[in-house]
Amino acid sequence: MGLSSAMQWWEEWQLRILVLASCFIQYVLFFSLWMRKAPILRRLRVLAWIAYIGGDAMAIYALATLFNRQKHTWDGEISALEVLWAPVLLIHLGGQPMMSAYSLEDNELWKRHTVILVSQVTVALYVFCKWWSGEKMLLAAAILLFVLGIIKFAQKPWALRISSFNSMQTSCTKSLLPEGLIYSLEEYVQAAKKCVPETKVDTQYEEEIESNYMFVDQSVPYSFRIAQLLSFLKLEDKRAYNALMVCLGDTFDILYTKLISSFTSLGIVLLLLLPFLALASMVLFTTSHKDGHNEKDILVTSILFSCTTVLEFIFLCLVLGSQIPCVGNFVNKYTRLWHGMVSQYNIMSFCVRKKPTILMKLATFNFLKEFINHHWYIEHIPIAFQITRLVRQHVEDGWKKYIRDAASYRRFNELRGQWAIRRHHQLG
Repeated sequence: MGLSSAMQWWEEWQLRILVLASCFIQYVLFFSLWMRKAPILRRLRVLAWIAYIGGDAMAIYALATLFNRQKHTWDGEISALEVLWAPVLLIHLGGQPMMSAYSLEDNELWKRHTVILVSQVTVALYVFCKWWSGEKMLLAAAILLFVLGIIKFAQKPWALRISSFNSMQTSCTKSLLPEGLIYSLEEYVQAAKKCVPETKVDTQYEEEIESNYMFVDQSVPYSFRIAQLLSFLKLEDKRAYNALMVCLGDTFDILYTKLISSFTSLGIVLLLLLPFLALASMVLFTTSHKDGHNEKDILVTSILFSCTTVLEFIFLCLVLGSQIPCVGNFVNKYTRLWHGMVSQYNIMSFCVRKKPTILMKLATFNFLKEFINHHWYIEHIPIAFQITRLVRQHVEDGWKKYIRDAASYRRFNELRGQWAIRRHHQLG
């Protein structure tokens, strides 16, 4: 195959490859939640990062390629099915509910994504309106896809805005409005000092511990602190640990996924509506006349429609399944609960240079060596429960034996291992 033949093949298949690659990236993004939460899949996190960075770029490049096909319109080389891919690419630009941000800084870029929303929707509508020449059933399928794509795309900046620092701070300010008495520090210490010894473990007690306020750099009212302290002490060790794992999982979902926006009133309506829009568009395409269309374009379009519909229904089934007791326990175990692993740096292995020698030879740059060292020598140990139980016992002992007033409360909070050194003199 000569260079000219290869170029001709690429010109023919370029757009098809781009849209199929964009569709594949959406599946990677959908399952990225488990890649990021499950310690056993931690080495696949780089794949989730690449998919997050490259997903938008791939879809925008595919839209630009479709837009540039206008030079072929006079030769009749652009098909109605290719134009039908424009709304599908809008759906891809909206991303997946399991991953809205990879880092906290991404949530602050919701204004940029709003600008991208306006520009790319304009390009997609322009391409569709200028070069559409299909039949009515395909037109109806395209309209449904545009509605689905614009809604999905609009959900992205909306979800990022909800998870931004200012938005979370505002919502936490409203939820933390003090109820009843507002304590000073001394009043808080005396009230807690009185309540803690009287609080016993209640096996029937069910109270979710609030944790979102911890991540917005905001002072919490003392009355709220007492309520949370007593709620925590009423739970036995295992249930208290599970409550904390749920809090960590929920906080992760708020910061890095669209799940929080999906459970608003509008989000629930869209959750029930969007899968059936995708299904209706797929049915319309399947029952439409395809005479005169390229068989390869028909195949690619069928794959795009099917994959889009499947993704929408998988998410719907996960959400509905989490509300069924027998299924919900299984779903929450792998989606909501945080893992009980703690990262541990293996300094002994590093010192004896038990390392991937081939990788280190290839990593000629310093930053690559640091990256390999950082990820190769980190192990995950299932010790989170023991640490949680130890910290809880430390807090209880502090309230019962050490804290007496505001001054001792401050000193207790400033302890950084002094008690351990006193108990184990060999550590000093």
